[in-house]
Amino acid sequence: MMHDVDRPSEQRIPVHDIPGIDPAVVAEVERETSRLLSELIRIDTSNPPGDETRVAEHMLRWFRERGLEGEIVGEPAERAGFVLRVDSGRPGPSLLLLAHEDVVPANAPDWRVPPFSGLIEGDYVWGRGALDIKNLVAAHAVATARVAAAGGPAAGALVYACTADEEEGSVGGARWLVHNRPDLVHTDYVINEGGGHFLERGGRRLYFLESGEKGTAQFRLIVKGETGHASVPLRNGNAVVAAARVVEALASHEAPLVVDASSEDLVRTLVDAPRLRERLRDPRTARAALAELARRDVQVADMIEPLYGFAFSPTIVRSNSVAVNVFPTRVEVSVDCRMLAGHDEQEVLTEVRTALDGVEADWDLEWIGPVTPGNSSPYPSRFSEVIAATLKRHVPDAELAVRHSVGFTDSNWFRAAFPDTIAYNFAPHIVEGYDEVTPRIHNVDERIHVRDLAFQALFVERVAQGLLS
Repeated sequence: MMHDVDRPSEQRIPVHDIPGIDPAVVAEVERETSRLLSELIRIDTSNPPGDETRVAEHMLRWFRERGLEGEIVGEPAERAGFVLRVDSGRPGPSLLLLAHEDVVPANAPDWRVPPFSGLIEGDYVWGRGALDIKNLVAAHAVATARVAAAGGPAAGALVYACTADEEEGSVGGARWLVHNRPDLVHTDYVINEGGGHFLERGGRRLYFLESGEKGTAQFRLIVKGETGHASVPLRNGNAVVAAARVVEALASHEAPLVVDASSEDLVRTLVDAPRLRERLRDPRTARAALAELARRDVQVADMIEPLYGFAFSPTIVRSNSVAVNVFPTRVEVSVDCRMLAGHDEQEVLTEVRTALDGVEADWDLEWIGPVTPGNSSPYPSRFSEVIAATLKRHVPDAELAVRHSVGFTDSNWFRAAFPDTIAYNFAPHIVEGYDEVTPRIHNVDERIHVRDLAFQALFVERVAQGLLS
């Protein structure tokens, strides 16, 4: 059954010029992308539970209105995605425009506007998903429709996909697609969320393209203790106290620093002082050098530090106590771990044991889903050259820099399933940069500037035209 979405009321969307593009085209694309994003935000796909099929159905209708036919795919039925292919009928490369339909939950009382209103006001589209990442569901759709309306790609094929469950593991989303429907999504190139936030430092305007990402291992530490009435404090065996020791030990653990290409590239790009740069590239001096860098520029230090190896983040603590006056026999500490490419489940377990060595606690470890190793795509490549040339054409002072994501995106599944695929994370902004954009992601009052939204559509349209030729 199709789920209808009310169209947002027409509101004035300010027109902004983009260098090298007809202002009338910019205005048209601003209106179309903003309207579509507003509609998508108003479909609440908070994950859990997701219910992303409603977005897939909406996109099926949206493309049909423009004479294009796609396919709703995925399992289970209520958590499907949407895939559409525009084929040139001529030999050539293929490009997938990828984005996910689900969003993280939002606590409405904390917001200035209702998080699922899709309000268009004050040069912004507001709401959960405006930056992560329904903006790309909309921008990629408009770009795909524009390429098709112009006669399609000159060669090869352009593929559009919006997928489910990225925020919680991609079980029925991208991971399902690459294993069950590779005929739909196996392409030469993938462009996805994650990069494109510019950073202005030392008179430079740096745009970060993400060519890879760290791996993810999520687990629970089960801390065991004794039960009894809380009126008689336990000398030993209080699972809550033991869990507190575990949390403190993990949070303060300093894993051995690993300097590899991902951190070296970023240090070379962001650190001007030669002596400090050399110290950051030496594992023996990098920790002290990071502290010095943080005193100079904490934001740059925060970008570099996670690329040195393991990062353990305790995020959830739960006990099985039935009442406030009863000691629990079990406390669960959920931990999100990120590690460099090449590290596996056994190495994570070894590092946890090292971190908790000597901690007074009786604990076991349970994995939350599979451990996903990090991976990367070759850089530079013809793909990155087209991206850089397109960016320079419309942002003349832009410099393209490569980095690895410290988070996780669906690009990982495509690199792992299709070793011949080059997957980059890049969705550039032109008005607001890293300092403004990144604090809003997964936060209250999430919003995107309408010119940034239009630029993302126009940029990827031109990348497709340049690559598929």
